[in-house]
Amino acid sequence: MSPRAVPLADLCEMDRRNVRPGDPLAADLPFVGVETVTRDTGFLNFDANSRIGNGKSTAFRFDERHVLYSKLRPYLNKVAAPDFAGRCSTQLVPLLPRDGVDRDFLAHVLRRGETVKFAVASANGSRMPSVDMKLFMAMPIPFPPFDTQRRIAGMLNRAARIVRLREKTNERIRDFAPTLFAKMFGDPIESPMGWKIVSMEDLCTSVQYGTSKKSFSRGDGMPVLRMCNVTYDGDIDCSDLKYAEFTEGEYEKYALLDGDIIFNRTNSRELVGKTGLWDGRFDAVAASYFIRLRVDETAVRPVYVWAYMNSISTKQRLFDMARGAIGQWNINAKEIRSLLLPVPPLHMQRIFESKIKRARTVSTLAKNAGKIASTLSASLVPRLLERTS
Repeated sequence: MSPRAVPLADLCEMDRRNVRPGDPLAADLPFVGVETVTRDTGFLNFDANSRIGNGKSTAFRFDERHVLYSKLRPYLNKVAAPDFAGRCSTQLVPLLPRDGVDRDFLAHVLRRGETVKFAVASANGSRMPSVDMKLFMAMPIPFPPFDTQRRIAGMLNRAARIVRLREKTNERIRDFAPTLFAKMFGDPIESPMGWKIVSMEDLCTSVQYGTSKKSFSRGDGMPVLRMCNVTYDGDIDCSDLKYAEFTEGEYEKYALLDGDIIFNRTNSRELVGKTGLWDGRFDAVAASYFIRLRVDETAVRPVYVWAYMNSISTKQRLFDMARGAIGQWNINAKEIRSLLLPVPPLHMQRIFESKIKRARTVSTLAKNAGKIASTLSASLVPRLLERTS
């Protein structure tokens, strides 16, 4: 028999205590942004964003009692249960469990598929959908006795530890590219190897803005890559795609080919400059938030340029280059063309490319295994709740 359902507000309360940039507490509290929280699992990855400038705006306080719920883009399912005190982006809402509610149980229930569907349905905005928290707090939640909550949370925590092992494997693989780049080529800004410095414009055969055509969640059209499809680390995540119809001429203009570099020209200041490398896994185009760079492969390898754009030094350079205000910062095509990069001998670039491709194959296997484990863990929630009385 399923447990009785009560409004989420009966299980927890929103605890939005502000920490302002000038508050002395701010410097001593670690910052958690939406990008820090891993989707579906809630693990905190502090290498997932630059953390540059995160102390320049108001944040919320939290501690080990809270569950952090991301109201931004609820389909990403970002729910964390930190074991430390800190401050977080105002897009993360600290939820404080009430008496008789197990925090881990609350976090697992908030990650379940039914919760995600409810949150998506109650979200406002198409470009940056955000959950209506008033409606969200009225969502019905299964509420078994406390001992049952603890038992369910314990089982799910054990399953989560298996998922976390997969995540750690993938993190080590993800760190491989920047580490190998620095080892083989040094800091690209300092250019210690003395190689020829060439502008991006001279290395590209095409610099093209993405399409501004409106895309939709459903349809038989062409997949359109958006900001959320490129991670801060430069990976391509196609788990959430939209589609649009294109004429043959439009597709020829905007089509992504294997080896195309897509540069996120518009985003928040911390994320503008995300750069992905398209692998031709299917026919697709890039949205107008991107600039597509197609390089002359007789002069430079796409993997090398991708790694250069994702190096720590270049990310800082792009951060300093970005212009804008109120959440939307921009780097235009002229500025990208003007970037200067050292060009190592092609044989060294090919060695680097070969190693990166092998690492990416292992990374894909680890990600797939992690997704399977996450899916199995999520499927346990409704089954465990059905068995309570």
